[in-house]
Amino acid sequence: MPHPGDNLFACISQIRKPDRIQDHMPAHVDWLKERDLEGRVVATGAQLPLGSGGVQIFAAANLEEMEAMLATDPLVAGGVTENWVFEFQLNDEPNRGRLMNYFFDASFSENSK
Repeated sequence: MPHPGDNLFACISQIRKPDRIQDHMPAHVDWLKERDLEGRVVATGAQLPLGSGGVQIFAAANLEEMEAMLATDPLVAGGVTENWVFEFQLNDEPNRGRLMNYFFDASFSENSK
């Protein structure tokens, strides 16, 4: 989970070289696992249709740290994807949705087993 004081960033990636994606995907998955162990990953997923790109929510101290982290992603370093990064804050009003409350809710833990 994010570290105290971290900011949240949405990262939208688009695949630019689909013929090279499979060469880099295993290393990308390992990269995501390492970032997760560091407390940097909030959520990740693939865009639909599959093969078009990905959507991730990361935690980092600032935009510079976020961009430096993304530069180490094998898909980025290999020139396979292009990323758009947006810093955002979660809504704190119940009627606007609470992403983190969902993840900490007991029903989520039961459904994710």
